[in-house]
Amino acid sequence: MKKRALLCGVVLTTLAAIGFAQQFQESLEVTVIEVPVTVVGRDGKAVAGLTKEDFEVTDDGKKVNLVCFEVINMNRATVEDNATPMPPAAYRNFLLLFDLANASPVSLGRAQAAAREFVSSQIGRRDLAAVATFNVEHGLQVVTSFTSDRNTLGHAIATLGQKDYFKVADPLRVAPPDRGVTQPGGPRGQGGGETGAELALERLFEFDRETARANDEEMRSRLRKQLTQFGNVARMLDSLRGQKQIILLSEGFDPKLVQGRQDLSAQATQQQNDAVLRGEIWNVDSDDRYGNATASSEINQMAEVFRRSDVTLHAVDIKGLRTDVDASAGVKKTSNEGLFMLTRPTGGAVFKNSNQLGETFTKLLQQQEVVYLLAFEARREKTGKFHPVKVKVAKARGARVNHRQGYYETSARSSPLEQTLSLADIMMTDADVREVPFTVSAMPLPAKSGGARLPVVVEIPGAGLLERITGNSVTASIFVYAFDDQYQIKDYLQQRITFDLAKSRDQLTKSGMRYVGMLNLPPGKYAVKALARVEETGRVGFLRTDIDVPATNGPSVLPPVFVSDRSGWINVAEPGKGANAAAAFTAAGRAFAPSSGPTLKNDGAYRVALFVHDTPAENLAITPAVIAADGSSQSAPLALVGRTPADDEGAAKVLLEFKPVKMAAGNYTLQLTVTPKGAQPSVVAVPFRVE
Repeated sequence: MKKRALLCGVVLTTLAAIGFAQQFQESLEVTVIEVPVTVVGRDGKAVAGLTKEDFEVTDDGKKVNLVCFEVINMNRATVEDNATPMPPAAYRNFLLLFDLANASPVSLGRAQAAAREFVSSQIGRRDLAAVATFNVEHGLQVVTSFTSDRNTLGHAIATLGQKDYFKVADPLRVAPPDRGVTQPGGPRGQGGGETGAELALERLFEFDRETARANDEEMRSRLRKQLTQFGNVARMLDSLRGQKQIILLSEGFDPKLVQGRQDLSAQATQQQNDAVLRGEIWNVDSDDRYGNATASSEINQMAEVFRRSDVTLHAVDIKGLRTDVDASAGVKKTSNEGLFMLTRPTGGAVFKNSNQLGETFTKLLQQQEVVYLLAFEARREKTGKFHPVKVKVAKARGARVNHRQGYYETSARSSPLEQTLSLADIMMTDADVREVPFTVSAMPLPAKSGGARLPVVVEIPGAGLLERITGNSVTASIFVYAFDDQYQIKDYLQQRITFDLAKSRDQLTKSGMRYVGMLNLPPGKYAVKALARVEETGRVGFLRTDIDVPATNGPSVLPPVFVSDRSGWINVAEPGKGANAAAAFTAAGRAFAPSSGPTLKNDGAYRVALFVHDTPAENLAITPAVIAADGSSQSAPLALVGRTPADDEGAAKVLLEFKPVKMAAGNYTLQLTVTPKGAQPSVVAVPFRVE
């Protein structure tokens, strides 16, 4: 019988489009489908206090039993410590999409200001946002992946991804760009057109009709491109978990391109009626009068992609307060009905007629303060089948229930951009992905700048790296990010490493690869997140390690670490700072990885590294002791192996050998009392376990 995994915060969905999910799908008979639900009352606010019994869920029209139910208050999650886990499906993902094709410079400036306020002070720390733009010339451009880093988002909004001002160095597009770029002076408008020569009145009417008809066709062509691009971005978000919402910042397209002109003047109506009576059908624009069926169908097709990809499209009318007459366009009647046409079929809303866009974003967040995370089991039936899902809440009558419209059993091969977004999603949500086995070791070392150096060691065993590899090469992409307690990225590493298996297969098979890099961080608490991907197979692994970087001033003795030797492993160092990182974890000419809390065997010999800062490694008096779980103490057999000179930052190492002898199985602490010559003693310790 095949195993079935079920965990409320960590579940497997068939909607995922990248390789790591597909492997799980092939090994399971039953898949757990997550459905994040928000319930919005008539007052426009989230409905709280609902229970599992209040929800009825159907899959393909059949009622299903909920195997998991969780209520998440996003306001409370915002203030919780960043180490508190949250189910990835409960994250709110906001894609801020700037519609440059339908925005005046003044409206765009207002939208940018409101968007910056939205990401800097309105969304919660656990919320993720991304920035994208659309114009006719370049289509839809994704500026950033979904990230919690407010600096990255603020810079993307200010520049709207203009290449001269926004330089992306981070391959996952979640970290701040190059700080040396220049800020743009602001959005610029396009010049207006010129009027033609004077013509006879009848000829002028005919010219205007022809020009309007050609312009309408051009605008419909632009609209078709926009609808296609919007559908593509929804499809691109298909693989992400959590609540996925696109916030379109736009003045909207002219609704007559779809529904026809609703306000034909008496003169225009009479002209078209006369043309019909004269048999001049070519002078009657049926699209203008009755609407365009093709455009309407294309909107429905776009909405279907949104529904099936579990993406909701909201729109913010950045025009502000509208009147029946637009002074910039003469007597042309203005309308934001085009925005309603786009959002209504996806289940989204239009926030309109507001000169205070910040209030608009507040209303949107209020609707989503409470998330009900539902989960049910679904059996595999047919590859590629779409299963519609419906959620009813009988207790909340009159309320609007927002939820995913369904799920696919499988999805197509993902594009490079989809892979980037999926990897960023894993990184940002701490998803439990372990297809590529690896370990991460890190230890903060003081720096003269007052902050800390954080050497990071990523080790991938050869068996995990070479699994399912059939060619003559294997490529590992490694990403390491340090998030502070405000979910801002303070430093990151990324490296793409390719091995020629004709030369290195045997060595990798016997051992593995070891990557060393250096992060520079100010004092504080950090979540160090590492992700490894094998490019040839698409397999992914993720690990998170919480690190406390202390504020260190002057001489200090750091807690010892056990040393894990890696002889025979292939060592790769980060270009530049990697040499210093490798030196930090090298002793007696051999590379090692720090290990805290290892399991030891009786009568074995284990090495321990003691780091000192601004303190000579010579003439140290070290008194060892082993403390048992009950508090009892015994002497520890400890021998000096060697020392290293201080590096440029003042850090030196003392290498010791520890032999546990006839110790009962259990948990212990190796305690060292270290007394430098002429200084006060320091007591440092490291835990271990004896099996």
